[in-house]
Amino acid sequence: MGFKRMFALLACLLVPALGRAAPPAQPRPAVRPHLEHVAVWVADLEKTAAFLNDALGWRRHPLEFGVREDSQVYGGMKLAFVDGNGFWIELVEPTTEGPGMDFLRQKGNGSIVELDFFVDDFDEAIKWLEGKGVQPWGMDGKPMVDGGLLREWARIDGKVRDADERILYLPMDVSRGTSIEIGWEYPSGVVFYRDDTWGPDKKTPASAPRMDHVTVASADLERTLEVYTRTLELRRVEGVPGLPRDWMGVTPTGQAWIHGNSNVWVNVVAPAGETGKTVIADTRFGDGNIMELAAEVPDIEAFYDAMQAKGITMTAGDGMALPAGSKAVTAASGDRFAYFPLDRSEGMRILVFQRAADGKGVFAARDR
Repeated sequence: MGFKRMFALLACLLVPALGRAAPPAQPRPAVRPHLEHVAVWVADLEKTAAFLNDALGWRRHPLEFGVREDSQVYGGMKLAFVDGNGFWIELVEPTTEGPGMDFLRQKGNGSIVELDFFVDDFDEAIKWLEGKGVQPWGMDGKPMVDGGLLREWARIDGKVRDADERILYLPMDVSRGTSIEIGWEYPSGVVFYRDDTWGPDKKTPASAPRMDHVTVASADLERTLEVYTRTLELRRVEGVPGLPRDWMGVTPTGQAWIHGNSNVWVNVVAPAGETGKTVIADTRFGDGNIMELAAEVPDIEAFYDAMQAKGITMTAGDGMALPAGSKAVTAASGDRFAYFPLDRSEGMRILVFQRAADGKGVFAARDR
C-alpha cells in the first residue's frame, strides 16, 4: 500500500478515542479532515500552561518540541500540548521573526489562531482540495512549497530528533478568514511521540472540565458554514440554537454547530447589532476569528466557588459582570455559563458551561 499510506493508517490507530460517549467508529474517507487540536499563540508558554493546569486541571504533555529557528517560511517556535480532557490544545510561542510572531503581535497573547485538522492521506487530500478548485497555501500566505514539509524537532529521551510533518492551509478567501490547517504526521511526527507516551496515569483526570467546542465568528453565517460543509465535508446539525453571548452580540439563533470530531464541535456564530459590528470590525477579531474555547463542567456554581478560592472572579464575558447575586448567566434554554477574566487567563477567552438540568438545553439537542 506504500509507506506513506501505511504510516497514515498507523497514525489513525495511535490517535486516542476522544469523548465520554463517542458514537461507534465509522469508516472515514482518507481525505476527510477531522479536528485534531487547536493552536493558541502565547507570549509565555510556561505561564499559559500553568494557568490551564491550575484553573482547569488540564495537564501539559512533557514532550518538548518546536519549529527550527532557521525556518524561512514559518519562523522559529516553541510548542507544547495541553490535554483538555480528551482534546488537545497546542500552545505556540514564537521565538523568531515570521508568520507566528506576526500573528502574536496582531492578535495578542492568548489568541486562538488555528483550527488544526488532520487527514489520513495527505497527498490524496491535496488532490481532493484541488479538485474543488482550492489551491493549498503555506502559513506565510503563499502557495505551499516542498509538499508542505514543516521541519520540527522533538526532545526524546534527552536527545533532539527530527519530528517533521506536512501541513497546508486553506486560502483565507476560501476559509472566510479563519486559519484552517490540514496536516499529516510523518512516522517521526510529534503526534506519534505525544500519543505513544500519554498513558492513562498521565492524562488529565476525567473529573476535570471537558473541552467541548471552539467558537468562530462570521459576518455571513451561511457562507462560512459552506467552508465546513462543502469544502471540508463536515456534518452540520440543523435547527439547533446555541448560547446567547451579549459581549459579542450573539443571539441563540444566530449560530450553528459543525461536528469537528467524535466529541468536539465548531460553533459558528454571527455577531449582530452594534456590538456585533464592532466585533467584526475590530482588527483583533474580524470575520472568521476564533473567539473562544468552551469547556463543560457538571456544577458551574461549585466551579465558580473553586475559582473564587483561587482569587478568580468569573464574568459574563470581556469584562461584563455576571448578573447580581448569580454565579453564572442562565440562558432561556436552561444552560448556564460564565467566562474567565482575560487578565487571569493569559488572554484566552474560555467559556465554562453547565448543561440544563432538565436535559432539554441546546447541548442536549445538539448531541442528539
